[in-house]
This record gives sequence, C-alpha cells and structure tokens, in this order.
Amino acid sequence: MIMSRYLVFIVIVMIGQCYASNTTIWSKSDLLGPSMDGPVDAIAADINADGINDIIVISIDDGHVRWYENITASVGAANSSDPYQEHYIFTQAKGAIALDVVDMDADDDLDVVVASFADHSIRWFENTQSSHWEVHLITESVDTVTAFKVADFNADGLVDVISGSFSDDTLYFHQQSDDHNFFQTVIAEDIIGIRDIEVADIDADGHMDFVTASSGDNHVRWFKGDGKAVFVENVILDNANNVRSVHLVDLDQDNDIDVLSASAEDDIYRWHENNSGQFTEHIIPFTANGARAVASGDMDNDGDIDIVGNSSTDGFLRWYENDGEQLFSEHVVSNNLDGLVSVFVADMNNDGFLDILSETFFDKKIHIFKNDRAIFTDTIAYKKIAEGASSITANDLDNDGDEDIVNASFLDDTIRWLENTDNGYIEHVVFNNVDGARSIVSFDIDNDGDFDLISSGAWDDTFWLHENDGSGHFVTQAIFNNANNASGVYVADINNDGQLDIIGASSLDDSVRWFEKVNGEYLTHLITNSADGAISTHAADLDGDGDNDVMVATFFGEAIEVYENDGLGNFIKHVIFDNAPQAYFVRSEDMDNDGDIDIVSASKRDNSIRWHENKGDLNFITHLIFNDAQAAHSVDLKDVDNDGDIDIVSGSGVDSSIRIHTNNGAGQFVTELIFDQAHGVQSVFARDMNGDGLIDILSASLQDDAIRIFTQDNIIFKDGFEG
Repeated sequence: MIMSRYLVFIVIVMIGQCYASNTTIWSKSDLLGPSMDGPVDAIAADINADGINDIIVISIDDGHVRWYENITASVGAANSSDPYQEHYIFTQAKGAIALDVVDMDADDDLDVVVASFADHSIRWFENTQSSHWEVHLITESVDTVTAFKVADFNADGLVDVISGSFSDDTLYFHQQSDDHNFFQTVIAEDIIGIRDIEVADIDADGHMDFVTASSGDNHVRWFKGDGKAVFVENVILDNANNVRSVHLVDLDQDNDIDVLSASAEDDIYRWHENNSGQFTEHIIPFTANGARAVASGDMDNDGDIDIVGNSSTDGFLRWYENDGEQLFSEHVVSNNLDGLVSVFVADMNNDGFLDILSETFFDKKIHIFKNDRAIFTDTIAYKKIAEGASSITANDLDNDGDEDIVNASFLDDTIRWLENTDNGYIEHVVFNNVDGARSIVSFDIDNDGDFDLISSGAWDDTFWLHENDGSGHFVTQAIFNNANNASGVYVADINNDGQLDIIGASSLDDSVRWFEKVNGEYLTHLITNSADGAISTHAADLDGDGDNDVMVATFFGEAIEVYENDGLGNFIKHVIFDNAPQAYFVRSEDMDNDGDIDIVSASKRDNSIRWHENKGDLNFITHLIFNDAQAAHSVDLKDVDNDGDIDIVSGSGVDSSIRIHTNNGAGQFVTELIFDQAHGVQSVFARDMNGDGLIDILSASLQDDAIRIFTQDNIIFKDGFEG
C-alpha cells in the first residue's frame, strides 16, 4: 500500500519555563485516497524506465499532478489486486488543464509538463528517478492557458513550447535557451477559443509544425515551421463547429501526416487527408453527441490505423475500424462514462494489443479499457479510495492486539476495515451493498469477545449488523429496513438486561428506535417519531439513575434533545438546546471533571461546536466552544494531550478542517487547526492507533474520498535543542 506522507507541525501545549517546551508533532498519512478532484487529462508513458507504461494524470479542481506506477505487468505481480501505485508530482498546479510527457533536459528520462490556467502557468517537472520532482517554471504569463505542446521548433537541440491562451486568443512560442530558461514571443493572434495543439512535421521538410483546434472560430489550422521558429498559418477547415481536439497520424499510410478532428456541435469526427500540404475533408459517417477527444492506433492488429474517440454528451467511447481503404465501421467500447474528457492509446500491459486510457471527470476515475483482440474490458487503474467516505471508527477487529480502522463510504456503498499491520494498513471489504452507507460504530454486540460493526444505509433505509467471527470475517444481516434515511447509529444497554442494544436515528421519518435481541431476532422499539430530522444519536447515563439515556441531534428541528430512560425502555423527551441550526452530531463525556456526563454537539449551518454542561436533573447550560467550523459535521471526545481532561476533536466539511479544542480542565478550550485539506470531512475519531500512549486522529472526507490518520509524537525542546 502506498501512503502519501508529510508532516503537519503544530504546537499544542507550551509548558514550563521559557527555555523548555513540549511540542506535539502531527504526522499525516493518507490511507485511502484522496481521489483526483476533476481529472481532465491522462497520458501513458514509462516514467521509471522499467519498460512498462505508467499513467500520468492531472486534475483541474485540486491542481494535482500524479503518476501511477504500473506494477501489474512487473515480474511476479501479474495477479496483484493493486495494479498501480500512486505517486505525487505536484499539488499546486491551480486549474491544471493540459499535460505532456517529454524529455525536457536530454537526460534520457521522461519529464512531465503541465499547464494550469488559474495561475497562467506552464511548468515542467524534472524526473530525478526518485520521489522528488524538481519544479521548473516555463511561463506564468499566458492568460487562461488551455493548450500547449513541446518540440524542438528551431533545430537547436533544445525542446521548446507552443502554448495557447483561451482568453487572449493568442499563440505563444517559448524558446528554451542554453541555460534552460524560456523566452516568450507571440506567434499569432485572433485564434479564438484555443482548445488543442498538436505537433508533427506535416509537410516532411524536416521542420516541426503544429496544428490547432479553436472552438470560438471553428477553425482547424496548420502552422508551418521553417526550422527557425517562424510559422506560416494555413487554414485546414473553417466550419468545424465547436472543434475540441485534433490528432496527427498518417491515417492512410502514404508517408505524410494527416489530421483528425472532433467537433462537439457537429457531433462528428473528421479526417483531413494530406495531399502535399493540401487537405481533403472526410467525415466519419457516425454521430457522436458532443464529440470531444480523438486518437488513433491499430486497435485490431490488422496493419491499418483505426480511430478512437469519446463524446461527452452521450457518454460514449468508440473505436472506428479502418478497412484499409479508410472506410470505417463503428464499435462501442463503453456507453456509460460519466464526464469522459481525454483519450489516449497505448499498450498498458505489454501484451501486444493497444489499450485505451481515459479519465472520467465526475466520478474521478482512471479507466483502462483492456484490449483482447479488439474486445475491450473496462478496468479501474487505481481503486485505493473510499468513495464518499462518510464515517470512521476503530477497534481491534482481528484480536491481534492492535487497533484497526473501520470506514463507511456513502458513494461506493461499502463497509471496509483496514487491518493494522507492521507494514501499514491492508484493506478488507466487509460488505459492499449498504446503499448510501452513512454511519458506522463498533461494539461487541453479541458478547463473544470480538468487535462487531453496526452501520446505516441512507438510501436503503436500513440498519445493518456485521457480525465478526473473531478473525475479521463478517456475516451481515439487516436489523431494520424501514428507517427513512437511516442516519446515526450507536450501541448501549437500553433496558438494563446486561445485553447491548442498537440505537438508530432516521432523519426523514423523524424517528429514533432501539433494537433488542430476543431469541436470535431483533425486536424494534420506538423511542420517538417526532425528532425533526433525527440525524445523530448517542447514549449515556445523563441523570445518574443507572440507566442509559438517549441523545439526539435534530437537523430540521435545530435542537439537541435528550430522551430520559426509566430503565425499562420507556422515554421522556427533554429539549436541552433549541438553537442549533442544522444540528448534525452529538457525543457525550464528562467535560469538566465534576462526575456527571455532559454533551458536545456540532451544528452545520452556524458552524458551531458547543458544550452542554450537565448541572443535574437533566438541566444543561450551553457553552459555545467555537463558531467558525464551517459546516461542522463531527466531534469526538478524548484526552488528546494526556492531561487528565477530555478534549474535543472536530471536523468541518466546507473549510475542510480538522481541529483540536484543548480543554484546560475547567471547561475552557483553546482551538488549534490540525489540517485544512480534508475536503468535505464528515467524520473524525480519536484513538491510540500505534500503542505509544498518545491519542491519534482518524478522518473520513466525502469530497476527496479519503481516509487519513494523524499520529502524534511529543518532543521536548530545551534551550532551542531537541532533548
């Protein structure tokens, strides 16, 4: 398992004299994810020079540049369940939009070049054949750069760059000098809506030319180079409606380069036959709604060049079989791709057949359509994500003495556990049919000495029990399947019979129920059906009478409610706070060391974390802890700093932040930010995961599909030196 690691340093507690301090260092590991946010381009190339094509991908929304090392085709790895290992190249290419892979420095390995429109930049990343990529800036002054290509345009032995500005409608030449700096000049203006640039020697004169697609003026142009970086513009086509891409290949194998184009509003692909620099238009006679990207290759190994294209409106990927006379027949590779953007053809597994590589923007996946004699199978290149990660907890599921991680993921409907081993975490799927998996908790529900799992499915309206056999293998059963938008779950002994019961909240029927196991079956008991938008629940003895009361956060009711238990499973409702807009989460602990159980809540719309102090007889005083946790989603309550009182860990989705609210023991809190890139964080959980006596933090974030762990170490600094 590959884990992206870096250190987030933050001072939690400063103690002692001015010459000494106790500093907490937090180390972050990405266990699953984060996914690419808006992938827009993928290229296959051999990054590590092992003879096997890897994958390089850019994503526009998060500005990430990543490469995926192909390990499946390696000797001894043919049956690997994780065919690709993820590596980060760069994470600050704001608005990454275009990608190329080329040897920029003539050192015989492949470097990566990326254009990012949001910061007007083109950068190249020097491949050092290590985990470190050296960043070089080519330009930061191409306004809304949308396309570029790399080649030696002036025959000086150094590669240069041609780029296009979408907003300025200008083509630029970036000439590389001997000291590897780049000098920018204008090639042409009024090229309206530049979408794509491709390079080749079109007229076979030994000089590099380039071809552009511009959607604003519907033009396909050829810029003829003279080998001295002077270019002459030639119009190939002027009515390619919303032309999105071009591709250069000798389609008819007559020893000159032809041009393929894709027009989104025409819904067609064309090939422009090169006849000594004059072009004849041919339309591929099939409709492709929203034709976007086009590529080519001999897909059926019959010796001629076929065409591959995607169309974004209808979500199709197709290949067009060439009969050798440039007459084509259509084949559908896939018809359900969500936001297909680019297409690239390469042999990904060294089997002699060309595969198709692409990425889907909306579901954030890299697809490899594996070719087996012109029959294609859709595979996902990298699956180490938790799609829509929504909840997280931990327990020793395999009874080996260390803490494992449990996750529920909303979008892939999966309950999984990550086995804690000496070599990292190993993923195991518990169940992958909890529709809209929302919440997860872990308790020994059947008192057999191992920890089971209880989950909720928002879309299947079901509370689920996943019973552990003691070795981390689970049997799943539905406890109740009529909970409208099943949400929060918890476990406690409700009726004082010595057996743990299950509590479930469902937000669209305003209900909280408890489930009692009798003769092997679960009986349903209604606590309330008037908790308006019941979304989170917890249980503890709040009134000190020896039985567990039930707490509820009501999303629509904007309240924190307590249901007083009489010990027999009968309940009286108490509203302890009625001004928590979009109340989202509730937990309980003794926050002020006075011997009774208090409540801590998170409310989403007012961005607030609150402590509801228990004053006895179910009377509570509410204290605002923090009111800038934007879309506060989750809290957990543990003694994070080992000072004998309970602190608060919070996660807030809109500001992507995980915070610690450190308790001084008297109910006063100091807030510290731990991490602010957990996009759409839904759940946090605190537990000592590595047995060092220090509390660590787990998080699950929905938007970036990520499971993370933050581990802490204490270091004493004395007189400025580590002690």
